[in-house]
Amino acid sequence: MNAYAYEGWLFWIMFYLWIALEIMFGMRARLLKRGQPKNEKNDRGSVILIVLGMYFLVAVSIILSMNRLGVVPDWMRYAGYALMIVGMVIRFSAIYQLGRFFSPVVSTVSDQEIVQTGFYRLIRHPAYTGGWITAVGIGLGLQTWLGTLVCGIGMLLAYIYRIHIEERVMIDHFGENYLSYMKATKRMFPGIW
Repeated sequence: MNAYAYEGWLFWIMFYLWIALEIMFGMRARLLKRGQPKNEKNDRGSVILIVLGMYFLVAVSIILSMNRLGVVPDWMRYAGYALMIVGMVIRFSAIYQLGRFFSPVVSTVSDQEIVQTGFYRLIRHPAYTGGWITAVGIGLGLQTWLGTLVCGIGMLLAYIYRIHIEERVMIDHFGENYLSYMKATKRMFPGIW
């Protein structure tokens, strides 16, 4: 079976748009950090877990969809497309808002600041929230509730690991200022966690 034939063209446009934006913002981060002191040893493989994990989970969801496992009604794909768009807007807006402080790997720079405006007023990790919403949207866009669960739970676990590492690094770097920020905000979901 042709993987591109089983699903609508709109899904593939959004899927490749997501990949292109991830690459573009990763390259932008490298350009903006040029010449700054780097401390990337704290990542503990979280970037690899997220990148490879996401592609693995999407591949599993594609296989589930191609085999018509956990099929949802046709209209649900459009809900998935909407979630993909909302997730990408949140993710890339949050990354853009961080500016030169964004890094694909967990790291800090000496003059780093705690961004507390926009999405960061409510949650500490809006880029991960956007990534998670995109992942859930991919599962629905592929019209499989099993794929939606796989992507949603898998990416949530990857982000929990990443947040655990990242927040330790932030506390080490910012001290009491970051602890105060933690008390005033949730991790990924406003008012929940």
